[in-house]
Amino acid sequence: MIAFWPKGITAKIGGYSKQVGHVMDFMNTFIELAGAKYPANYNGHAIQAGSGVSLVPSFKGQVVTGHEELFNEHFGARYARVGNWKLVSASNDSTWHLFNLEKDRSETNDVAAQEPLRVKELEGLWREWANTHSVLPKPKPKKK
Repeated sequence: MIAFWPKGITAKIGGYSKQVGHVMDFMNTFIELAGAKYPANYNGHAIQAGSGVSLVPSFKGQVVTGHEELFNEHFGARYARVGNWKLVSASNDSTWHLFNLEKDRSETNDVAAQEPLRVKELEGLWREWANTHSVLPKPKPKKK
């Protein structure tokens, strides 16, 4: 993420943070910046708290733990990230690709063939996340 907010970001200008962030962190970040509270319910319906973290400390140059694990699925594309390892699969492709982000930040060197046990481990974690977050099973298309 690239952020520009001269009055609010006190970290070194042009600096780089190793903070692992995700789009799910935006809500917690905005809530903290606004001094607001996320509601526990709305119109009588319980609201599940998000799993994001605020990125505000990183704006101040502070080191934040952030996320050790991240999972996602969007229109069939999916990924699992644990530490410096990222397992990805493009839409309509069941093939998993594995990248070591510590050595290959641009994700150009697929090491899945050299790390089959890690692929299996991360795929299992992704499937567990997908099952517990209503990603799987996929809904069947409605008949017209």
